[in-house]
Amino acid sequence: MNFKRIIACLDFFNGRIIKGIKFNNLIDIGDPLDVAEYYNDNGADELVILDVSASIENKSQTLSFINKICSKITVPLTVGGGVKSLEDFKNLFNSGADKISINSHIINKPEFIKKIKFFYGSQCIIAALDIKRIFIDKNFIFWKIYKKSGKTDTKYNLFDLILKFSDLGVGEFLITSIDRDGTKLGFDKELLEKISNISNLNIIASGGGGGLNSILEVLKIKNINSLLLASIIHNKFYTISHIKAFLLNSGINVKF
Repeated sequence: MNFKRIIACLDFFNGRIIKGIKFNNLIDIGDPLDVAEYYNDNGADELVILDVSASIENKSQTLSFINKICSKITVPLTVGGGVKSLEDFKNLFNSGADKISINSHIINKPEFIKKIKFFYGSQCIIAALDIKRIFIDKNFIFWKIYKKSGKTDTKYNLFDLILKFSDLGVGEFLITSIDRDGTKLGFDKELLEKISNISNLNIIASGGGGGLNSILEVLKIKNINSLLLASIIHNKFYTISHIKAFLLNSGINVKF
Protein backbone atom coordinates (compact mmCIF):
# COMPACT_ATOMS: atom_id res chain seq x y z
CA MET A 1 0.00 0.00 0.00
CA ASN A 2 1.28 3.45 -0.92
CA PHE A 3 1.12 5.68 2.15
CA LYS A 4 1.24 9.46 2.02
CA ARG A 5 3.93 10.86 4.30
CA ILE A 6 3.75 13.76 6.73
CA ILE A 7 7.26 15.11 7.21
CA ALA A 8 8.33 17.54 9.92
CA CYS A 9 10.69 20.25 8.69
CA LEU A 10 13.39 21.44 11.07
CA ASP A 11 15.30 24.51 9.87
CA PHE A 12 18.65 24.47 11.65
CA PHE A 13 20.45 27.78 12.32
CA ASN A 14 23.30 28.49 14.73
CA GLY A 15 22.59 25.37 16.77
CA ARG A 16 18.83 25.97 17.08
CA ILE A 17 15.64 25.07 15.20
CA ILE A 18 14.09 28.20 13.76
CA LYS A 19 11.19 29.15 11.46
CA GLY A 20 10.47 32.19 9.35
CA ILE A 21 7.95 33.59 6.89
CA LYS A 22 8.96 33.71 3.22
CA PHE A 23 12.50 32.80 4.35
CA ASN A 24 12.73 35.87 6.64
CA ASN A 25 11.71 37.00 10.17
CA LEU A 26 13.21 33.97 11.88
CA ILE A 27 11.98 32.92 15.31
CA ASP A 28 13.45 30.33 17.69
CA ILE A 29 11.54 27.03 17.93
CA GLY A 30 13.83 25.12 20.26
CA ASP A 31 16.71 22.72 20.82
CA PRO A 32 17.30 20.40 17.83
CA LEU A 33 17.35 17.22 19.92
CA ASP A 34 14.17 18.08 21.79
CA VAL A 35 12.29 19.11 18.65
CA ALA A 36 13.41 16.05 16.67
CA GLU A 37 12.49 13.67 19.48
CA TYR A 38 9.07 15.32 19.87
CA TYR A 39 8.14 14.83 16.22
CA ASN A 40 9.59 11.31 16.17
CA ASP A 41 7.29 10.40 19.06
CA ASN A 42 4.25 12.24 17.73
CA GLY A 43 3.66 10.64 14.35
CA ALA A 44 6.06 12.15 11.83
CA ASP A 45 6.88 9.70 9.04
CA GLU A 46 10.21 11.37 8.44
CA LEU A 47 12.26 14.37 9.55
CA VAL A 48 13.98 16.85 7.27
CA ILE A 49 16.73 19.00 8.75
CA LEU A 50 17.74 21.93 6.55
CA ASP A 51 20.88 23.72 7.69
CA VAL A 52 20.01 27.22 6.48
CA SER A 53 23.33 28.58 7.73
CA ALA A 54 25.47 25.80 6.26
CA SER A 55 27.57 28.12 4.11
CA ILE A 56 28.91 29.92 7.20
CA GLU A 57 28.48 27.27 9.92
CA ASN A 58 31.22 24.94 11.01
CA LYS A 59 30.24 21.69 9.28
CA SER A 60 31.65 19.60 12.14
CA GLN A 61 29.10 21.22 14.45
CA THR A 62 26.27 20.27 12.10
CA LEU A 63 27.51 16.67 11.81
CA SER A 64 27.68 16.43 15.59
CA PHE A 65 24.04 17.52 15.88
CA ILE A 66 22.96 15.07 13.16
CA ASN A 67 24.69 12.24 14.97
CA LYS A 68 23.02 13.12 18.28
CA ILE A 69 19.59 13.51 16.65
CA CYS A 70 19.86 10.11 14.96
CA SER A 71 20.49 8.53 18.36
CA LYS A 72 17.10 9.90 19.51
CA ILE A 73 14.84 9.03 16.57
CA THR A 74 13.61 5.95 14.74
CA VAL A 75 12.11 7.56 11.62
CA PRO A 76 14.15 8.28 8.46
CA LEU A 77 16.15 11.50 8.38
CA THR A 78 16.87 13.73 5.38
CA VAL A 79 19.54 16.42 5.74
CA GLY A 80 20.27 19.39 3.50
CA GLY A 81 22.29 22.58 3.42
CA GLY A 82 25.72 23.36 2.02
CA VAL A 83 26.23 19.93 0.42
CA LYS A 84 28.84 20.20 -2.33
CA SER A 85 30.86 17.00 -2.55
CA LEU A 86 30.98 13.23 -2.27
CA GLU A 87 32.76 13.79 1.04
CA ASP A 88 29.75 15.73 2.33
CA PHE A 89 27.46 12.84 1.36
CA LYS A 90 29.78 10.35 3.03
CA ASN A 91 30.00 12.38 6.25
CA LEU A 92 26.24 12.89 6.47
CA PHE A 93 25.51 9.21 5.87
CA ASN A 94 28.13 8.27 8.46
CA SER A 95 26.38 10.63 10.90
CA GLY A 96 23.08 8.81 10.35
CA ALA A 97 21.28 10.58 7.49
CA ASP A 98 19.18 8.39 5.20
CA LYS A 99 18.78 10.86 2.32
CA ILE A 100 20.38 14.14 1.29
CA SER A 101 18.58 17.24 0.07
CA ILE A 102 20.69 19.31 -2.30
CA ASN A 103 19.94 22.68 -3.85
CA SER A 104 22.56 25.25 -4.84
CA HIS A 105 25.31 22.87 -5.93
CA ILE A 106 23.23 20.87 -8.41
CA ILE A 107 21.81 24.08 -9.84
CA ASN A 108 25.40 25.23 -10.41
CA LYS A 109 26.67 21.80 -11.48
CA PRO A 110 23.81 19.49 -12.55
CA GLU A 111 26.22 16.74 -13.64
CA PHE A 112 27.07 16.19 -9.96
CA ILE A 113 23.77 14.26 -9.77
CA LYS A 114 25.21 11.52 -12.00
CA LYS A 115 28.22 11.12 -9.70
CA ILE A 116 26.02 10.79 -6.62
CA LYS A 117 23.73 8.33 -8.41
CA PHE A 118 26.74 6.18 -9.35
CA PHE A 119 28.12 6.01 -5.80
CA TYR A 120 24.95 6.01 -3.69
CA GLY A 121 21.91 5.52 -5.95
CA SER A 122 19.02 7.79 -6.93
CA GLN A 123 16.93 6.91 -3.89
CA CYS A 124 19.06 9.05 -1.59
CA ILE A 125 19.05 12.23 -3.73
CA ILE A 126 16.37 14.86 -3.13
CA ALA A 127 16.52 17.85 -5.46
CA ALA A 128 15.33 20.85 -3.45
CA LEU A 129 13.99 23.77 -5.46
CA ASP A 130 12.96 27.07 -3.86
CA ILE A 131 10.55 28.85 -6.17
CA LYS A 132 8.97 32.29 -6.28
CA ARG A 133 6.27 33.79 -8.48
CA ILE A 134 7.37 36.79 -10.56
CA PHE A 135 4.86 39.55 -11.30
CA ILE A 136 5.04 42.44 -13.77
CA ASP A 137 2.46 45.20 -13.31
CA LYS A 138 0.68 42.94 -10.79
CA ASN A 139 0.30 40.20 -13.41
CA PHE A 140 1.82 36.79 -12.74
CA ILE A 141 4.36 36.02 -15.47
CA PHE A 142 6.44 33.00 -14.45
CA TRP A 143 8.13 31.12 -11.61
CA LYS A 144 11.78 31.79 -10.82
CA ILE A 145 14.17 29.38 -9.06
CA TYR A 146 16.27 30.66 -6.17
CA LYS A 147 19.31 29.25 -4.39
CA LYS A 148 21.36 30.10 -1.28
CA SER A 149 18.33 29.74 1.04
CA GLY A 150 16.18 31.82 -1.30
CA LYS A 151 18.63 34.73 -1.45
CA THR A 152 19.97 34.38 -5.01
CA ASP A 153 17.93 33.98 -8.17
CA THR A 154 19.06 31.76 -11.03
CA LYS A 155 18.95 31.89 -14.80
CA TYR A 156 17.18 28.57 -15.24
CA ASN A 157 13.72 27.85 -16.55
CA LEU A 158 11.94 25.87 -13.83
CA PHE A 159 10.43 23.21 -16.05
CA ASP A 160 13.61 22.69 -18.09
CA LEU A 161 15.48 22.11 -14.83
CA ILE A 162 12.84 19.65 -13.58
CA LEU A 163 13.27 17.59 -16.73
CA LYS A 164 17.08 17.82 -16.60
CA PHE A 165 17.26 16.71 -12.97
CA SER A 166 14.83 13.87 -13.68
CA ASP A 167 16.97 12.63 -16.57
CA LEU A 168 20.20 12.89 -14.55
CA GLY A 169 18.82 10.69 -11.78
CA VAL A 170 17.43 12.45 -8.73
CA GLY A 171 15.08 10.36 -6.61
CA GLU A 172 12.55 12.96 -5.45
CA PHE A 173 11.81 16.66 -5.68
CA LEU A 174 11.34 18.92 -2.67
CA ILE A 175 9.36 21.86 -4.04
CA THR A 176 9.12 24.90 -1.77
CA SER A 177 7.02 27.96 -2.60
CA ILE A 178 8.84 30.95 -1.15
CA ASP A 179 5.65 33.02 -1.53
CA ARG A 180 3.72 30.62 0.69
CA ASP A 181 6.49 29.69 3.14
CA GLY A 182 5.32 30.17 6.74
CA THR A 183 2.07 31.88 5.71
CA LYS A 184 -0.28 28.92 6.37
CA LEU A 185 -2.26 30.08 3.29
CA GLY A 186 -2.12 26.72 1.52
CA PHE A 187 0.27 25.18 -0.97
CA ASP A 188 0.82 26.55 -4.49
CA LYS A 189 -1.41 24.00 -6.21
CA GLU A 190 -0.91 25.47 -9.68
CA LEU A 191 2.85 25.13 -9.39
CA LEU A 192 2.68 21.58 -8.03
CA GLU A 193 0.21 20.46 -10.69
CA LYS A 194 2.41 21.77 -13.50
CA ILE A 195 5.50 20.02 -12.12
CA SER A 196 3.61 16.76 -11.59
CA ASN A 197 2.50 16.86 -15.23
CA ILE A 198 6.04 16.97 -16.61
CA SER A 199 7.81 14.56 -14.25
CA ASN A 200 6.77 11.19 -12.84
CA LEU A 201 9.06 11.47 -9.82
CA ASN A 202 7.64 11.76 -6.33
CA ILE A 203 7.21 15.31 -5.07
CA ILE A 204 7.47 16.57 -1.50
CA ALA A 205 5.31 19.70 -1.30
CA SER A 206 6.52 22.51 0.94
CA GLY A 207 5.52 26.07 1.71
CA GLY A 208 2.09 27.16 2.89
CA GLY A 209 0.68 24.21 4.81
CA GLY A 210 -2.43 25.55 6.53
CA GLY A 211 -6.03 24.36 6.78
CA LEU A 212 -6.86 20.66 6.74
CA ASN A 213 -8.81 20.91 3.49
CA SER A 214 -5.86 22.54 1.72
CA ILE A 215 -3.64 19.70 2.94
CA LEU A 216 -6.14 17.14 1.68
CA GLU A 217 -6.46 18.78 -1.74
CA VAL A 218 -2.74 18.95 -2.42
CA LEU A 219 -2.31 15.25 -1.58
CA LYS A 220 -4.77 14.44 -4.37
CA ILE A 221 -2.38 15.85 -6.98
CA LYS A 222 -0.56 13.21 -9.01
CA ASN A 223 2.94 12.40 -7.69
CA ILE A 224 2.54 14.38 -4.47
CA ASN A 225 3.47 11.65 -2.01
CA SER A 226 4.60 13.78 0.93
CA LEU A 227 4.00 17.08 2.69
CA LEU A 228 6.73 19.00 4.48
CA LEU A 229 5.18 20.88 7.40
CA ALA A 230 6.67 23.39 9.80
CA SER A 231 4.67 26.41 11.01
CA ILE A 232 1.34 24.71 11.64
CA ILE A 233 2.95 21.94 13.70
CA HIS A 234 5.61 24.06 15.41
CA ASN A 235 2.98 26.37 16.90
CA LYS A 236 0.73 23.38 17.75
CA PHE A 237 -1.99 24.70 15.43
CA TYR A 238 -2.39 21.03 14.52
CA THR A 239 -0.63 17.92 15.72
CA ILE A 240 0.59 15.42 13.15
CA SER A 241 -1.76 12.79 14.58
CA HIS A 242 -4.70 15.19 14.14
CA ILE A 243 -3.73 15.82 10.52
CA LYS A 244 -3.35 12.09 9.85
CA ALA A 245 -6.71 11.26 11.42
CA PHE A 246 -8.40 13.84 9.19
CA LEU A 247 -6.65 12.49 6.09
CA LEU A 248 -7.51 8.89 6.93
CA ASN A 249 -11.17 9.81 7.41
CA SER A 250 -11.02 11.57 4.04
CA GLY A 251 -9.79 8.47 2.20
CA ILE A 252 -6.03 9.16 2.17
CA ASN A 253 -3.73 6.29 3.15
CA VAL A 254 -1.50 7.37 6.02
CA LYS A 255 0.52 5.36 8.52
CA PHE A 256 -0.03 5.61 12.28
